[in-house]
Amino acid sequence: MEKLGVFGGTFNPIHNGHLSLCTQLSDALGLAKVLLIPTAIPPHKRATELADGSQRLAMCRLAVQGDPRFCVCDLELRRQGNSYTADTLRELEALYPDTRMFLLMGTDMFLTVQNWYHANEIFRRAVLVAGARQKGEERQLREHLSFLETLGACGKIIPCHVVDISSTEIRAARKQGRTLRGMVPPSVARYIEENKLYLPKEGKVDGNS
Repeated sequence: MEKLGVFGGTFNPIHNGHLSLCTQLSDALGLAKVLLIPTAIPPHKRATELADGSQRLAMCRLAVQGDPRFCVCDLELRRQGNSYTADTLRELEALYPDTRMFLLMGTDMFLTVQNWYHANEIFRRAVLVAGARQKGEERQLREHLSFLETLGACGKIIPCHVVDISSTEIRAARKQGRTLRGMVPPSVARYIEENKLYLPKEGKVDGNS
């Protein structure tokens, strides 16, 4: 049975932290194909300053160009509305029969997945995979995995060295006129600049940089 990685997120914008986590988890699992799936409307958090779906999709494509195992999927953007992982996995299962799906995620997502919409369906359709950035975090994730297993989930905790960046931090840097070097791939930085994304509403850069 083939293995398929699934890595979803708002990606507003996609950044080097996302890419580092996804790459390390994919390497550890030996995944030949990983789908990056930008959400239409994230149901688990309030999305502020959300770039258009087509722009987030374009940035994802730029970020992973050159790595053939990564494929950007617009399934949730086409479906529109709240992007529920259970619905996405159900659709992917039909598109990729005889495939074992691995749902790649960071710490925050892993620790709350039991509260997601139709969580039992998620547990049935995919192996949950979380990246642990430090020993204390790894212990916390393994304890939570034990709890999830009592609910019927199957999962893996993989130690990772992850770049500590957030999309919120990137949007703040952009507003203040600071460089995005080292935070996003150069191609994504150019796209953000050319499309005037994440600037203050009046279109001017904050004067406190």
